[in-house]
Amino acid sequence: LGGGEPLARKDAIGPLLARIKAHGMEGILTTNGTLMGRRMADQLVQTGWDEVHVSIDAPDAATHDALRGRPGAFRSAVRNTCRISVMRRQHGKAVPRVALHFVLTRRNWRTLPGMVRLAHAVGAHRVDFDALIAYAPEQQALRLLPEEAAQVPEVAREALLLARGLGIATTLEHLLDPAR
Repeated sequence: LGGGEPLARKDAIGPLLARIKAHGMEGILTTNGTLMGRRMADQLVQTGWDEVHVSIDAPDAATHDALRGRPGAFRSAVRNTCRISVMRRQHGKAVPRVALHFVLTRRNWRTLPGMVRLAHAVGAHRVDFDALIAYAPEQQALRLLPEEAAQVPEVAREALLLARGLGIATTLEHLLDPAR
């Protein structure tokens, strides 16, 4: 539930992942996806890691990179997410499952269907759509305006229909009620 990017600790993350799985525990890793190189993806597949959640804020580079404040973040996250899915298939493994994590903001709320398409394209089985939790003034500026929030259910319904057709699980149902 936050606390930074776990893959930034290259010295510790590999042994930690292996130890967790050696103890028979379920492993879920949440990452921004930019630091997940070939070796890490291979370790996740080979250790039987259960699930990788990749935070992606839009189905396009311009929006994602602007929200992340880092040019190239979208490209790295998508490339590395695809790498996990490809390696998993190459090794005939069912795990790690890939889920995308999306935070709804003023800049990206219209892209819900595109996020479902992106999930399908990168081999994700689920997209978690969450409301923005804003602490700082710059985060407050990303909150939906009331007129935008009133339009979200329509876009969410479109995305939900698409997700059902593509076999992608989502948390879109909680966006269907404009009062939430």
